[in-house]
Amino acid sequence: NLAAKFNKLGVQVIRDLLYFFPNRHLDYSQRKPISQLTEGKEETIIANVWQAQEIRLGNRRSTEAIVGDESGNVRVVWFNNPYLAKQLATNTRLVISGRVSLFRGRHIFESPEWEPAENKELIHVGRLVPLYSLTQGLRPRQVRKLLKAVVDQWAWQVTDFLPAELRQRQKLLELPQALSQAHFPEDEALKARARVRLAFDELFLLQLGVLSKKRHWQESKVGNPLST
Repeated sequence: NLAAKFNKLGVQVIRDLLYFFPNRHLDYSQRKPISQLTEGKEETIIANVWQAQEIRLGNRRSTEAIVGDESGNVRVVWFNNPYLAKQLATNTRLVISGRVSLFRGRHIFESPEWEPAENKELIHVGRLVPLYSLTQGLRPRQVRKLLKAVVDQWAWQVTDFLPAELRQRQKLLELPQALSQAHFPEDEALKARARVRLAFDELFLLQLGVLSKKRHWQESKVGNPLST
């Protein structure tokens, strides 16, 4: 089950999920009209589905769609995913993010991320999208959706252990915000500030641990009689 798969990654409780940070983010935040797509770049478009159908590419059943905006049309192919064709009704409005390729002189998206444009908050497209370390049986979309739900519900309930005066002096984010921005940052600036806060926590707690061990050593030495 899902819990067993996460256990292989050392994730057992909610706190582990909050600290299960992505390795990196894909920048899908810059949206472009179809006419301005660039080969080899990670791009994001908002487009209407004009046509979607199941196709065969070699032995692979796949979905092909033609989508368009006011500037033009582009072909999209999702390999090994024939069931998607039935979900993409004509005039469905999508946000599509992925790497743009060139096929027979025309731009094409190959197995991009997508979401309905009507979604209130995007998870997989149109933003800085987190990429997590996964074990067999865990899918990127599945993990992002779970992490988004966990972060939204639980990050704001985490108690910040740093004194407010110290946070303000060091200009650090509060811990709940840092956890949220580390997973699903609003922009690169907040992502960087989240990293600074979490790195500060590691050093701060490490220093406390060293001081605690030093105090314990000193007390134990004081309490022991000197040998003559």
